[in-house]
Amino acid sequence: MEFPNRLLHNNKAAASSLTSETERIMHLYVKILKGNECEIAVSPSHRISEVKDILAMQISIPTDEQKLVFKGKTLVDDKRLSEYNITDGSKLFLVPQRGGSTTSTPCTPVKSPSSHFDTAKSTAPLWDKLYQFLKRHFTPQDAEKVLNEFQKDFEKGLSSMSLDDIERLAQSKLLRNSSSGACSNNTMR
Repeated sequence: MEFPNRLLHNNKAAASSLTSETERIMHLYVKILKGNECEIAVSPSHRISEVKDILAMQISIPTDEQKLVFKGKTLVDDKRLSEYNITDGSKLFLVPQRGGSTTSTPCTPVKSPSSHFDTAKSTAPLWDKLYQFLKRHFTPQDAEKVLNEFQKDFEKGLSSMSLDDIERLAQSKLLRNSSSGACSNNTMR
């Protein structure tokens, strides 16, 4: 008789520790692509859909226009935060999606959260310079073909990168530029 009682007691202790684990509050940081970063308080037992509801209230982006990413993985609405090993202080990325529901409620301005990165517009000077360079080595028709293939490869490579990869790449380039600037200042003296 003692054995089932001990087993029952151990199960209660395990259940209470599980409950306390899922009920604790943790703070997550959400970086909005091309926007600000905000902080939300949730528990590990929250579903991704509930996190999106909290974000919709806080930043006025409808839940069906939100894509949440953690460590390069898109988070699925019906899973819980704990299933992704998201812990206190973790950083999620929010990618606003266009073409979701068209609501007439205006979004709270948060440093252009719904604007998307348009590589064609923002990299036009790069493509122009590259085309000018290629024309020196190829016929104009061949230079255009090479440029088009390069643009396709560039877009493919960029779209396969996670937001973490892009952030690491940008940080490494910024650090390299700032250290090369310091070196050039020293050599000028």
